[in-house]
Amino acid sequence: MKKTLRKFKHAILYCFPDTLYLRWIYWRIIGKRLNLKHPQTFNEKLQWLKLYDRNPLYTTLVDKYAVKKWVADKIGEQYIIPTLGVWNSFDAIDFDTLPHQFVLKCTHDSGGIVICRDKATFDKQSARKKLTKSLKTNFYDSGREWPYKNVPPRIIAEKYMSEDDGSQELKDFKLMCFNGKVKCSFVCTERFTKDGLKVTFYDTNWNVMPFERHYPRSKTPIAKPLNYDEMVELAEKLSRDIPFVRVDFYSVKGKTYFGEMTFYPGSGFEEFTPSEWDKTLGDWVKLAGGGYLLVSSNIMLYIPISEKAGKELVDYKFLCFNGVPQFIEFHCGRFIGKHQQFYYDIACRPQPFNNIGYSRKNPPSLNKEIVEEILPLVKKLAEGIPHVRVDFYYTDRPLFGEMTFFDGSGFVPFNPPEWDKKIGDLIQLPFK
Repeated sequence: MKKTLRKFKHAILYCFPDTLYLRWIYWRIIGKRLNLKHPQTFNEKLQWLKLYDRNPLYTTLVDKYAVKKWVADKIGEQYIIPTLGVWNSFDAIDFDTLPHQFVLKCTHDSGGIVICRDKATFDKQSARKKLTKSLKTNFYDSGREWPYKNVPPRIIAEKYMSEDDGSQELKDFKLMCFNGKVKCSFVCTERFTKDGLKVTFYDTNWNVMPFERHYPRSKTPIAKPLNYDEMVELAEKLSRDIPFVRVDFYSVKGKTYFGEMTFYPGSGFEEFTPSEWDKTLGDWVKLAGGGYLLVSSNIMLYIPISEKAGKELVDYKFLCFNGVPQFIEFHCGRFIGKHQQFYYDIACRPQPFNNIGYSRKNPPSLNKEIVEEILPLVKKLAEGIPHVRVDFYYTDRPLFGEMTFFDGSGFVPFNPPEWDKKIGDLIQLPFK
């Protein structure tokens, strides 16, 4: 009965919207209210990034199979651990084709990994149970790490990598990248010991840093790898233009191999000791300096403010007739409770009409430079269509909004009314 109630409670919790869910979990684990309006700490900013930094590329970067090609294109194939196969289920794996040693990983989660050091004694049943369970899990659910939501669940086999000393633990070096710059790194050791996992942070000069994050540091410092400077250079190439990402590398016999990219270490729910280091690392994460959050039923988009576009997010809606833009329906003030609408021609001159309900008084001047940058894109999208309205936002570049074929469903009157006929004359129907 208790197990059933616990499952029911979790099912209800998973139905919460991302923001509400993250506030609840953050309070339960960290013990503090989550500040999303003015996030200050590292953990708070990771939650903010989950919600508002939704670059579609991130889904590729957390996919352990798809990311390999992306990384190879950026820094070179020589840094990629060879892939031996990829399958949609455990039972599809052809073990006869695999070498004596190999590693199996799920592509869509964290922790779905099985290491085979000797195929003759490999426990297939245990591996099947672990990996099949992982395949049925969407890693997004527990921490709302949205890049994982649409990663196809698969299993890959990779070449088994080891050092000459016979050590069963292959060290990975995790480089913390803040806006494209490595600020510190950490190493996980002693996973398979009685005392458990140790996590030790190092600065860029490889001095042990005076804090811990959830796990204790090791009493035995790790020697700086000879190829650490190369790792830093590669990590900064891969993390360019990303507010925060952790880039992992292995050092195997002096050679560098890419491991993975992680956007939310510990899902942003791991405490620092001393706690002030949560704020110190948080200061290293530079978030967008203000912007707008657009929300619909199936998408959440954060649009930053830019100096060129001004401090307000506005709509440029181009009315196109047989592929030719003729008017701009300009919307301003809609996100600050003072919604206004004006019409302009393509030369940015105000027009003597509007839709009923909107005033024509004091039309603002349009930025001709922005309009001229958007126009070629509009013409391509509207080509061959009798009438379509093509919408764009503008930050530091044009951002496509939507295409609308029946403005106001054809039920919005014009003021003066004769403009309904004048604009109608621009639509050339395919019959007389």
